[in-house]
Amino acid sequence: MRVIDTTLRDSHVKIYEVLRQYVAMTGKSPSKQELARGASLSIVTVYQAEKALKEKGYIESTKDEIRSMRPTDLDRLILNAEPDPWEELEDPKLYWRM
Repeated sequence: MRVIDTTLRDSHVKIYEVLRQYVAMTGKSPSKQELARGASLSIVTVYQAEKALKEKGYIESTKDEIRSMRPTDLDRLILNAEPDPWEELEDPKLYWRM
């Protein structure tokens, strides 16, 4: 399922995707440090993203509990802008008459 939420920052979407993939692969929640490293972002950004994503209902976590952040739906993909249909094509120029 794809969700487009234009109120989220790029960093929040990136952290959500790293979290989703980590939980899908390992079955466990990552630490905030692992999330920061996986998304190449700061630990402060991870805390900000956790707050924003939790308020939106995209993740759940327990306060003051280590490794408690999990997506509420592993099949949900979050985008913060409409996807560009031309990105999926190998060479978009082939489809334009020039």
